[in-house]
Amino acid sequence: MKKLVMSIAFVLGATFAFGQELTKEELKLQAKEKKALVNIAKDAELNLSIDPVAAVNAMKPVIANPLVQTDPYIWYVSVSAKKAAIDAENRKRAEGADFNEEQMYNYTYDLGHELAKCDKYDNMPDAKGKVKPKYAEFIKVTYAQEFAQFYNAGAYFYGNEDYAKSYDLFKMFIDASDRLYKEGMMPQDTVNVPVAAYNMALSGMQLQDYEKVLSHIDLAMANAQMAPSAFRYKAVAHLELGDTATWLNDCMEGAKKFPDDAYFYQSLIQYYDSRNENDKLNALADELIASDTTNPFFVYLKGYIAHQQQDVDTAIEWYEKTLTVDANYESALNNLSRCYMFKAQEYASAHSSTKVTDKKKLAKDKEILDGYYKKALPLLEKLREQQPDKYELWLANLMNCYYNLNMTSQLNELEKLQESLGY
Repeated sequence: MKKLVMSIAFVLGATFAFGQELTKEELKLQAKEKKALVNIAKDAELNLSIDPVAAVNAMKPVIANPLVQTDPYIWYVSVSAKKAAIDAENRKRAEGADFNEEQMYNYTYDLGHELAKCDKYDNMPDAKGKVKPKYAEFIKVTYAQEFAQFYNAGAYFYGNEDYAKSYDLFKMFIDASDRLYKEGMMPQDTVNVPVAAYNMALSGMQLQDYEKVLSHIDLAMANAQMAPSAFRYKAVAHLELGDTATWLNDCMEGAKKFPDDAYFYQSLIQYYDSRNENDKLNALADELIASDTTNPFFVYLKGYIAHQQQDVDTAIEWYEKTLTVDANYESALNNLSRCYMFKAQEYASAHSSTKVTDKKKLAKDKEILDGYYKKALPLLEKLREQQPDKYELWLANLMNCYYNLNMTSQLNELEKLQESLGY
């Protein structure tokens, strides 16, 4: 290693204004420097198996020097050094020994970039315009050996909140997987590639770099579990980039594809509602229902829209229709019970001036009020049965029903429950 260190000192002793016209003497010195740099690379190559980290460090000033940056051999040696260092750390990990995880994954990050440069310059045409790659097999084998390492490094840097490196490494994994598939070295990866693409979108979201979010987002759609979130990130990215028209199309498509994801329909509702475009809002709901009459959410949406517009009677109509499609649809149970409770309160307020002496009118009012509470009661009891721990959905309104319907024992039971909960 002594010769290698001395070579570095020699190289650092000479500097040139690269790119400027040089004198003959300067050209000679430059040629010497270039030769010295190549010699450092040769020394590093010889020491790969002895001390790969020293070889990596020896190559740092070499790969930084413009004189040799288009020489694929230089990148071949630097990649080989980093690969040897990574392999050494992986062996330590496999043996249960201490290993330098941060250094290993930083080397992985650098290796990915340098391998691409080796490939690029190895395929550059020579003075006669011919391409004569020397390292094609090395590059192919290295991608085959390291592509999984790119994925692991991406996960490492994401976990350590270095999202820029995380994004790059997951992209390296996807590109390597695609390359190996096209070269017939492995089957097409339909499992890990979508996850890596999703992680790229997550990294882009963390960086607030929405072009990065969109770059591979469509690949993430192949994972059924991640597809709804991926599609949401796609919509958000278009909105953040100011492409409102595409965002609207995303939301419409997302509402149809992923009806359980509230982002899409809520975004559309808010968008149209803020512009008082009620016709478009209802047209959207009609379009969704037409696409699938058995989807309770689509029917529920009509009720939800009317409810937001304080058209309680229309909301009741559509919530009831929702329950004919799915008798256990929680949101419809909840909102329909609230509508009946609202109707009761509205009626009580409107007839609060009835004279105490008007027994006939009071009896009629009570009959109407009881009718609303009796309609709300089974809905709330069903909510309690389905969601016994979600007290905010049913406790207060169910107590109200029991009170107004003179169901004393049931009311007492809920009052004790309320007290135990510290409400």
